Amino acid sequence: MLTGYRFRLEPTAEQKSYLEEIGAICRAVWNTGLEQRCEYRKRGAWMNYTPQSRELAEAKVDHPWLGVAPAEVLQQTLRDLDSACRL
Repeated sequence: MLTGYRFRLEPTAEQKSYLEEIGAICRAVWNTGLEQRCEYRKRGAWMNYTPQSRELAEAKVDHPWLGVAPAEVLQQTLRDLDSACRL
């Protein structure tokens, strides 16, 4: 027998703002990663999670707004992109 649970989040205004900011950062990482993969494919090259995660770490130095989101969240965004591109 399967059992499921439902939870309702009721974040404060400050928490909601932070969650929206993290969502926007993840969207930017996803879109940039996808654009990068498309450019690589046009040139006949291939890009995957490993080099993109390395480049993300380097990008945090030049773009401090990336540091607002936890590193694990951004890494998972790139993993999800990698999985989506493999389908």
